[in-house]
Amino acid sequence: MKRSFLIIVLLLMLMDLSAQQKSVRKAIVFSALVPGLGEIYTQNYNKAAVFLTIEAATIFTYFRLKNERQWALNSYKQFAYSIAGTPKDSKDWYYQILQDYRSSALYNESIIRDARNYYLIYKNDPVAYEDYLNNYLVPEDKAWDWETEKNWFKFRSLRRDKQDMEIYMKFAFAAVIVNRFVSLVDAAISAKRFNNENKKLGQLSVTPDFTKGGFFLNYEYKF
Repeated sequence: MKRSFLIIVLLLMLMDLSAQQKSVRKAIVFSALVPGLGEIYTQNYNKAAVFLTIEAATIFTYFRLKNERQWALNSYKQFAYSIAGTPKDSKDWYYQILQDYRSSALYNESIIRDARNYYLIYKNDPVAYEDYLNNYLVPEDKAWDWETEKNWFKFRSLRRDKQDMEIYMKFAFAAVIVNRFVSLVDAAISAKRFNNENKKLGQLSVTPDFTKGGFFLNYEYKF
């Protein structure tokens, strides 16, 4: 029984590919799953090869960029730990501050100056001033000093490498979505075109009969 069922399913698949009428809905679903499958279903094999190649290339590029992003991330974290003595695996906002300021002393000076101008001079609110400092000043255990411009610029370069990889990953992901969308639109158009070109030949369909262990063949011709 299982062997008969598998044979019937295989026949259905083969008959579906060679059918005189193609379902637009199926073509769209196939291409939505994997770009190019809808074109195979509608027997546009050259287009199918193009969409499948683009899909494979963009997916490969995305994961390659993802690995390179992780490498850049690990590189600047290790560099900051080795050169500036920063804690490992800190939050991204902390590394952003390291990128913007040469030392924690300069950063803290900036925070104190801005807080004083706004909360003490402008708003006259000492409590808010103290709260702001407690929230934004870098504590001693997270202090850093790049010591040289070269070290600082090197860290900034490593950070930009990671940020560039993230931008490229977004482009690669967008390419995957666009390729899928174009494929499903093309598959729908191809199915309609296929049906228009073959409507005079009629349509052959296969319907399984599970109670008797067989199947029905049906041929429909529209005048």
